[in-house]
Amino acid sequence: MKAIKDSIIYLGGELLAKSVPIFLLPYLSRQLGVEGFGELSYYQTYLALFVILVSLSQEGAIARYFYFYGKRSLNLVMHTGYAYTFLVGSIILIGCWLSGSEIMAYLAISAIFQSFLNVQLSVRQCQKQAIPYVIIQICSTFTSALLTIFLLEYYKEDLVEKRILAILVSNFLVSLIAYLFYAKTARGKSFSLRQHKTALWYLIGFGAPLILHHISLFLKGQLDRIFIYHQYSEADLGLYAMGAQIAAILMIVIQAVNKALIPYLFEALKKQKINVKQIQRWAFYSLALVPIPALVMLIIPESVISWLLGAQFIGTKYYAVLFLVATMLVIPYLILVNYLFYYGKNKLISICSILSTVIYLVSLILLTLTDIQYIPYASIIGALAILPILYFMTNKVGKTL
Repeated sequence: MKAIKDSIIYLGGELLAKSVPIFLLPYLSRQLGVEGFGELSYYQTYLALFVILVSLSQEGAIARYFYFYGKRSLNLVMHTGYAYTFLVGSIILIGCWLSGSEIMAYLAISAIFQSFLNVQLSVRQCQKQAIPYVIIQICSTFTSALLTIFLLEYYKEDLVEKRILAILVSNFLVSLIAYLFYAKTARGKSFSLRQHKTALWYLIGFGAPLILHHISLFLKGQLDRIFIYHQYSEADLGLYAMGAQIAAILMIVIQAVNKALIPYLFEALKKQKINVKQIQRWAFYSLALVPIPALVMLIIPESVISWLLGAQFIGTKYYAVLFLVATMLVIPYLILVNYLFYYGKNKLISICSILSTVIYLVSLILLTLTDIQYIPYASIIGALAILPILYFMTNKVGKTL
């Protein structure tokens, strides 16, 4: 019953939090225009890359440490991770300073505080504090939205930069407040330099193999924007990115359910209530759900979408349909990959990601040379390619247990 209750809280809170950027889309589309939206999408690819580099999958390392070793030294792992994030973030900032790119510096700083925020969310999730988790999420999105509206209404130039600044300030404020609340309840035990070194090696041991995995996800989720930005126009990228953004609404629901169920999935695996065959069966059954959202989108008239987003965004529906198919393929992926995450098979996850990414990159390059309307098929091909690989890997791990 608690699993169902927490799932409802997580899902409701996540939907409420994520509904703010969704409702903000029509505002952003009209304020930035199709070209400005394309430019914003281009810069957000760098934000995603910076987050990978500065975080080193700390939220995942925190979760695994908590479930395997308990919370006794959780502060040690968390603060060591914070130090790593600050150090790597500072190196990126030096690179931004040398290149003279102010907007890239904003993205780097935002990535640092986003990593801090993700860690605080992971701690609440591990401790099954569903309500504090949701409050942090809601505060983050509402603060970002309000700051965005304020800056875009006050300024009339460099609006893309102002949107990035709003995200930066929001990440800073909410991550700081969340940490201060955590510090009030956490034990203030001090740790030696040797213990911090051990914690750092734990974080590197957990996160380093996953860098390739996350880079692979980055390439599959963001590289197409860079290709389009340099191969086609900003307006073309704006339509393409808006289609992907509409599909991202569905991803919000999928991620919310996944986050809510992970603690209970891990507990069931720990108590051996489920096995690899059940995991694989669930993944297979979930394939039947894949075409449903795309079919619903096909029914919606194009005029409704252009009314919501503005006349400049006619043509977005085509991309949204294809991206909805690719997004739904995340469900069987998550079912299989969570099994590997529990058993710490990060190297196998990275191998899976690399193989599927190679397939995606070949598809992306070939499709980019044809026409922009065919590029979304690369995401579908990449999402499909990883499933049989993950099936093989989970089967291999299951036989060794």
